[in-house]
Amino acid sequence: MDAAQTAEFDAAVVEAARLESSRVELADRLRAHQGQQLSLVLPGNRRLSVRVGAVGSDWLSGTLAQQSVLVPLSALRAVDGMHRSAARAEAGATRRRLGIMEPIRRLSRDRSVVQVQGSEGLLAQGRISGVGRDFLEIADFAAGESRGSAAFSAARRTLPLHSICWLQSEEQGAEPG
Repeated sequence: MDAAQTAEFDAAVVEAARLESSRVELADRLRAHQGQQLSLVLPGNRRLSVRVGAVGSDWLSGTLAQQSVLVPLSALRAVDGMHRSAARAEAGATRRRLGIMEPIRRLSRDRSVVQVQGSEGLLAQGRISGVGRDFLEIADFAAGESRGSAAFSAARRTLPLHSICWLQSEEQGAEPG
């Protein structure tokens, strides 16, 4: 009888653990890895080895070598290197609600120079000149200008959010979040 009760209790514990695990979101799992190196697999099987920084509701920021990156979670195809049991809810409800457009607005406000990568390569390079609900505009560097140049062309490129795999900023301190 004791063995049957123990087996029933063990089964209930396993079922409770499954139920709890089914409620964990990817952002929570990623938050548990803040400060750790993870390999992000993006469209085209491109890989970024990123030290995870801040994680919002639909984005993560981190560092890649000496550069900051901002990645929409929707661009992730896989993540390698996460611990199975790790999950952590965001301490503040505010950041949990912040979508990816908030850190993009911060990059715009800070006038950070960014490279915007899509699934097939570089989409734009320059400063973010406008941010809408589901798009951003980049003031493109003119042909032949260096990244350090203060002069930008008048050309603006509008990028729908769904086309972006990641944004890269040269200033490591410019990490969003």
